[in-house]
Amino acid sequence: MNWLKRKRQKTPGTLGLAFAEQGLAMVWVDPKAEVQKLKHWELLTGLPSQWGDLLLDRVSQLGLEHMPCTAILDASHYDLQLVELPNVPVEERAAAVKFLLKDKVKVPLDDLDVQIFDVPAEAYPQAMGYAVAASRPRLIEIRDVILGANLALQRMDIRELAIRDLALALSPTEEAVAVLDVRDGQARLMLLKAGQVFLCRNLATKIDQGTMAASDWAFNFERFVVELQRSLDFFENQMRQGQIMSILVAPVPGVTNQLIEQLNLNLVATASALDLNRLWNTGNLLGARDQHELLFALGAALSEGR
Repeated sequence: MNWLKRKRQKTPGTLGLAFAEQGLAMVWVDPKAEVQKLKHWELLTGLPSQWGDLLLDRVSQLGLEHMPCTAILDASHYDLQLVELPNVPVEERAAAVKFLLKDKVKVPLDDLDVQIFDVPAEAYPQAMGYAVAASRPRLIEIRDVILGANLALQRMDIRELAIRDLALALSPTEEAVAVLDVRDGQARLMLLKAGQVFLCRNLATKIDQGTMAASDWAFNFERFVVELQRSLDFFENQMRQGQIMSILVAPVPGVTNQLIEQLNLNLVATASALDLNRLWNTGNLLGARDQHELLFALGAALSEGR
């Protein structure tokens, strides 16, 4: 999903944007700065129809014109589906998968844009991949918002790949790792190894402050652990990728600490927080709410030069 438009930038750094129902998250980073590499972070709130003007105003205020920018789509902007890859030449694969998805997505076939990223060949007996299906007119709208703010859009990406980049930056190892992102009560699990995505799935058990304080939480948590362990076992036994010993939990205000504590009491794997302050040595500058709101924008800011 590349739309390249380069002009001379007057301020060093790169910008990460992430679209969500709550607003447009933005993160400005200058990795080459000697101090304070994280220059600015913010959640621009307002109606989606206002985001273009809000972004243009902020870019102008901060002097970020023509800065390289990666944007992360909101979950509602795309469908992510695990598919068996058709036995066709690579250059024809997206078109073949697009036809396979025509009855599984709500976007008309003529408006459908499909991108594919492979699942490692050893994960399944047959060739599999994750297909990202999105509305091309919607992508163009998002592109125009960004270009209209005088930014140099490098790419659009999805939340799962932003999380992959964050996990790789904070856990730079060839070993397998699980990442849990809990958002609006929905837990999203990703299983990664050597920087590659093996599995993405939603877990059925609702998790938020209310459910964790309820009298039936012990029962629901047990169900959550069983569901989580089933995915870890699938990775180890069916995918034959070894045992996952590390679970990174993305920050959620009022949830993360209790969830990590309970996971560590019930699993062999060690759960710990995905501390985004470690990215650019910002100490405790970003609180749990900041990290939760900026998660995908921070991942986008890492993508420059990826």
